[in-house]
Amino acid sequence: MPRPAIFFDRDNTLIACDDYLGDPEQVKLIDGAADAIARARTLGFAIVVFSNQSGVARGMFGEDDVQAVNERLDQLLVSQNAQAIIDRHEYCPFHPDATVESYRQDSDRRKPGAGMIHSAADALGIDLPNSWVIGDAPRDIEAGVAAGCHTILFCDPNLSRSPAADATVRVKPDHTVNSLAQAIDVIEGDDDEHTPFAQKPAATLREKEKSDPDASSTTKSSSSRLETLAEQILYELRRSKEQPHTDFSVAKLLAGISQVISIALVFLAYLNRNETTTFGALLLFAVWVQCFTITLLIMGKQN
Repeated sequence: MPRPAIFFDRDNTLIACDDYLGDPEQVKLIDGAADAIARARTLGFAIVVFSNQSGVARGMFGEDDVQAVNERLDQLLVSQNAQAIIDRHEYCPFHPDATVESYRQDSDRRKPGAGMIHSAADALGIDLPNSWVIGDAPRDIEAGVAAGCHTILFCDPNLSRSPAADATVRVKPDHTVNSLAQAIDVIEGDDDEHTPFAQKPAATLREKEKSDPDASSTTKSSSSRLETLAEQILYELRRSKEQPHTDFSVAKLLAGISQVISIALVFLAYLNRNETTTFGALLLFAVWVQCFTITLLIMGKQN
């Protein structure tokens, strides 16, 4: 079943940057970015970051540098909030006036085109009419409207405005906010017809909590731990998939095996979630195996 997504612009929306950025060491999060993404995920939204990266076309840095910056963004978000996980990164390295000939083209992926949004929608199975675009520039809003999404213009008065943000506004956004927290408030408070499918079961859950507070407290705590562990596993799998292939090592082989075991244990814990003792034991073992997996991956990187 398709689910809605929130498409975040990257520079000057999640990262404080009003110029070209190809150095991961220069990545600095916008205040509230991690918490905003975490809140969006609890509302049932997939998270996609999409950005124009004409610095590649201008020869300022390469696509590897763009990916390194994106990876650093992922790391900083998760370090501030374990639930702040990005499902997919999309970027456009092309520009019609590129100095690097191989990148000289007027791509539909380049905002204000909607190519990056459609690419992510195809890859993740996204419900675009119920999705949102958040960005600091008119081109972000135009891309969102072209894709049929709801739009929010992000104007933080504490940030230096980029040339893109000062461009002529040709399409009016649905909302304008001055913080990412306010943007998520807008989305959360939107009409029921735009409410993500994952929100609706929450009402039923709240009714159940009223009738049995003790049971709901235990269930909520267990589910929260299980969800956090699952998110961390998915994050590690996504990172390993995005990394370039390197030489084989025993540590990496063992890490792959233990990762599969960890996922299996999480699944078993879910199946036994009504048996407190069994659930706790399986979840604890899964956490231990996941820590072992991370240790092996670190060892593999050092080889």
